[in-house]
Amino acid sequence: MRQQEATARRYAKALFGVAREAGRLDPVGEELVKVVQALAAERRLREFLSRPWIRGAMKRSVAMRVAEHLGCSALVRDFTGLVAQRGRTDHLVAILEAYGKLLDAERGRVRAQVRSAVALGDADRARLATRLARMAGKEVIVEARVDASLLGGFVAQLGSLVVDGSLDGQLARMRERLVKG
Repeated sequence: MRQQEATARRYAKALFGVAREAGRLDPVGEELVKVVQALAAERRLREFLSRPWIRGAMKRSVAMRVAEHLGCSALVRDFTGLVAQRGRTDHLVAILEAYGKLLDAERGRVRAQVRSAVALGDADRARLATRLARMAGKEVIVEARVDASLLGGFVAQLGSLVVDGSLDGQLARMRERLVKG
């Protein structure tokens, strides 16, 4: 798995560099999302592109046609073809994630994984992003999910920083204080 992540980072870094030179960082990312979604939706296409006995040139041709059909730019079309030719289409999700991290770093933003007892509304999400941004000193994008194991509140992870605003955490801290006296 680590090997795949390292390979994905190299591909993402190369694509990112070319996209930056072209002034198309965001559009390239959006087009790459389309390609990944199309491959996720089409099992037969994924299977075709993963077969080792099919020649790389054929895989490249098919992948480029798929990207063209999705309305992708020549840059993403050629990149998708290259990835397919080299037998790395199974790396595309990891490449997309690595590209997203590079884009976030370029834009000066970070992502916070937030678990909450109930779904966060837009206002709550914005308020939480603002508070976390003050802590991080950067723009924060909140990626929230519901965690039914929490009694209430939320737990946010921002890189190595963990902010525990959950009822579970508050009860644990209260328990510690009572035990210590």
